[in-house]
Amino acid sequence: MTQPAVNVQIAYAPETTFGTPALAGSSQFIRRVSSTLVVNKNAIASNEVRSDQQVFDVRHGVRQAGGALEGELSTGTYDDFMQAVMRGTWATGISASNTQLTSVVANAAASNVVFTGGDLLALGFKVGDVVRFTGMTQAANNNTNFRVTSIGGANNRTMGVTPPPVDSASSTTFTVVVPGRKLTNGTVQRSFTIEQRNPDISVSERFSGCRIGAMNVSLNPNSMATARFDVLGLDGTVLSGGSFPYFTSPTAETATGVLAGVSGSIRLAGVEQGIVTAADFSINCNLRADPVVGALTVPQIFYGRTVVTGSLSAFLRDAALLNAFLNETETDFVVQLNGAGPQPQDFLCFSFQRVKLNGVSKTIGPDGGVIATFPFQALLRTGGAGQQADQSTLVIQRSNA
Repeated sequence: MTQPAVNVQIAYAPETTFGTPALAGSSQFIRRVSSTLVVNKNAIASNEVRSDQQVFDVRHGVRQAGGALEGELSTGTYDDFMQAVMRGTWATGISASNTQLTSVVANAAASNVVFTGGDLLALGFKVGDVVRFTGMTQAANNNTNFRVTSIGGANNRTMGVTPPPVDSASSTTFTVVVPGRKLTNGTVQRSFTIEQRNPDISVSERFSGCRIGAMNVSLNPNSMATARFDVLGLDGTVLSGGSFPYFTSPTAETATGVLAGVSGSIRLAGVEQGIVTAADFSINCNLRADPVVGALTVPQIFYGRTVVTGSLSAFLRDAALLNAFLNETETDFVVQLNGAGPQPQDFLCFSFQRVKLNGVSKTIGPDGGVIATFPFQALLRTGGAGQQADQSTLVIQRSNA
């Protein structure tokens, strides 16, 4: 019997101690499209010159686990891996009510909601947050995903939102919540044990000391949103017979809907856009694993600086993006991916509040619109308590708690 690819299963668990396999009784199956995880070893060929003029020996160098896991984005599926590559910790979203904010009025024409009490920034609301209301006098505004586009006005009580709310009179018994959890860049070091199982032949590969070195997200129209997680690990072991499998009872894969590039919204240069034809971005931790003399595995996998880059393609509609590049103007870039079904929809939101466009390329053909492609780099946005933005290069918000 040989192993069919469709039945290969991948399970993982966080490690308590880097490089020490996680407990066998606690793990999670993960959804995937493909995997390239493997143990690599460099081949070291002898350079000696012999009278027969042939190579007499070759040796193997340091062992190193690595590869990539690629999948389609869905809520709840890659939370642990996103947390690992961002090096932060998921935090529960904040909430407030009429107790702090007194009352609220929704204005469709201005695309905002205005409170009569409190201070939104002091309470911890940020530009880029997705929020939901309950208790509004206009039912259409309740349990709808609104993304915050601005916070200002007297005492920071005006919240710009998209999509525009439905006009409503004053509501005096309400709540506004940042649903799910948020994740910002940090410096935490995490590792996983990953088992790649071949159940038809009772063989598995167990990789230990696995750090998530990069996340690459790709968005295209009429396609599922995809993510690739690059993995670098200390070592790998082949398990078979009575030692197979290592993880005894993994939790089943998540069952949430897959997110698509056409379902959601994009904000660029302060404007909700309907002209973006493709976008991709990556978070790279710049991992290094340097070998040492006298050991078959590296002693440590080191983190470098977290670098966030990407590119976006858009129909050329006006001079705004071209001038943003030419004038080195910093801008925002927000991608919100919504699930299927009625409100409140599941979502993942990626918010870059400080972006520089670093180039432009165009191919002008005989048909269709002119599409310009802009590579970009996201930069640290300073913020903190009482500020408009989170202090992070990237902020990820998920709808699931």
